[in-house]
Amino acid sequence: MDEYTDRAYVSRYGAAEFGLRVMRAGVLGDADGPVTATLQYDTPAATVVFSRAADHPGTGEYSVRLTSTETATPGPYILIWQYEVNAVQEEGRVWLEVGKAAPEYDRLTDDMKGIIETTWNRFSDLFDFATEGPHLQTYVQSNFGRNRLAQLLRIAVGRLNTAAQPYQTYTIDSDGGASFPVQQWGSLLESALYVECLRHLMRSYVEQPEVQSGSGVSRLDRRDYMDRWGTVLQGEQEVLKSQLDTFKIANMGLGRARVLVSGGAWGRWGPNRLPLSQAARPNWMTRMY
Repeated sequence: MDEYTDRAYVSRYGAAEFGLRVMRAGVLGDADGPVTATLQYDTPAATVVFSRAADHPGTGEYSVRLTSTETATPGPYILIWQYEVNAVQEEGRVWLEVGKAAPEYDRLTDDMKGIIETTWNRFSDLFDFATEGPHLQTYVQSNFGRNRLAQLLRIAVGRLNTAAQPYQTYTIDSDGGASFPVQQWGSLLESALYVECLRHLMRSYVEQPEVQSGSGVSRLDRRDYMDRWGTVLQGEQEVLKSQLDTFKIANMGLGRARVLVSGGAWGRWGPNRLPLSQAARPNWMTRMY
């Protein structure tokens, strides 16, 4: 097993779908025959969980869906695709990780899961934990993982909605309300979620103990982690602020000229934010009767 391989994530008891595209001369084309998908543990024993023909939804496209029964045991897995193209045996592999149950993560749309994954990647190479993530993962009481990020994602969208004018009502849910426009503003949402994660880590390190040395078990002094994460947070907040300003301006409708009652109010995006000719001298619309 290669424990340092980047792995696609599936939460315990989660149902996940994986796909394969077969290319012939640069375009999608069917394999010579059926495509077989095999899921096995990524261990020396390589125990097979299942091996079955993949679904064939379209030309050159194949898929397989993992059931909650097949993802019931956490651990590392390999999904192996086997097929033939021009009578030549081909193989593709996807490395998977079945982690802790994450119901908040599971109910997200694919776009929102993508935001979680890109944010999680920023924590995946930290030094403290043996395989991934910040030091607090090693404690029994910790639940830091994709489910926690999914919960922080809701907070991040709430902050983006209320941080400044105009007030907005975006949600992270697939039904009800206006779903956050990930395709257009995904980078902003990633930054907002990352900042929320940094705040969460700072809160988590508040109660780290002092060094307790002696004949018994000794604990390392990690209290300054809060200060270190605070330094990272300060830099990330500056990036988020500039992105947030652009986001809010784009949603203020300033691209259309309109009458400003009682002189109007440009707020924090006045002449110091907009070109002077545009902000200080708006084009007034008048009509003579």
